[in-house]
Amino acid sequence: MRIPKKIFVIGLIALVAISVFVFFQRSAPKQPEFTTVQKADIKQTVSISGSLAGQSSIDLKFPKGGKITSISVSEGDTVYEGQTLAALENTNEMITLQQADNTLRDKQAAVDKVLDDIHLSQYGMGGFDNVGSGNETMAQRQLRTAAEVTRDNAFDSLKLAQKALNDTLIISPTSGIVVQVNHVTGQVIGATEVVMKMVDTSNIYFSAEVDEADISKISLGQKTEVTLDAYPDKIWQGEVVEVQPQTKTTSTGATVVSVKIKLDRWDLNFINGLSGQASIILSEVKNTLTIPTEALRDDNTVLVLSDGRAKSKQIVPGIRSDQAVEIKEGLEENETIIIGKAF
Repeated sequence: MRIPKKIFVIGLIALVAISVFVFFQRSAPKQPEFTTVQKADIKQTVSISGSLAGQSSIDLKFPKGGKITSISVSEGDTVYEGQTLAALENTNEMITLQQADNTLRDKQAAVDKVLDDIHLSQYGMGGFDNVGSGNETMAQRQLRTAAEVTRDNAFDSLKLAQKALNDTLIISPTSGIVVQVNHVTGQVIGATEVVMKMVDTSNIYFSAEVDEADISKISLGQKTEVTLDAYPDKIWQGEVVEVQPQTKTTSTGATVVSVKIKLDRWDLNFINGLSGQASIILSEVKNTLTIPTEALRDDNTVLVLSDGRAKSKQIVPGIRSDQAVEIKEGLEENETIIIGKAF
């Protein structure tokens, strides 16, 4: 279907008009903005991304395979050092342990009997002052030594039986939080399978990566402010406690160095791996003159409004944040400055 000539011309004119309007809108010079020199606190920082972590993350597994008879915790549970978290079928191990304990008690009684007999003999041969190992006959010493060796072997067997029973248990090596449970009661597993994972929350850290170009600015003990994406309105204070002496390459090809920031406090339920950002404070000045970053020109000059006219002033800048620049010399508080081209 052919478009009528009149309609085509009208459409073409409208298109040209719109194009001209957009062009002039984009080409119109940006109007200058005005602000004043203000006193404020300013921090120079290195900003990095990372995630929340505990003191350590621990994979828990049985030293031997078998059938799981109990798992006494769930994901998110707080656990304590020495707490039993899971168990395998261990009837045989418990019987063996009881038998080993009985044997040890029997062999200890035999040692006690030998010593009583020796001491009684020595007493009869010279009174109380004659009792003691130094007055044993060779036959008595051999009898005592044999009884003690048998007793000691029984003790070693008891320790082995106790270890075999312990191998059927998962006991928490520290206090913390269970973050993952991989199996359920009744499953048969091998010795290499991770049954659950826990995080030691005795200390809370923010683990992050610093670009190699900034690593020379980072040192142990630097104060840090951490925010988490899940809690954008909260700020946690911390400090750099570890800078790994090894670089690594990210998936994007950047070379980075891992750092660890210890948080001063943690007042929420711990969730391992929460992402966030950290600002490592390189330097800080309180109650100093500042201007917006975009007001400072490349030659360290600032446009100041004086008697209705723009005047260029040379200044001495100090530290810089993402939004502001410290003014050491050249401006006074409440002076009006111009951002953008002068009129």
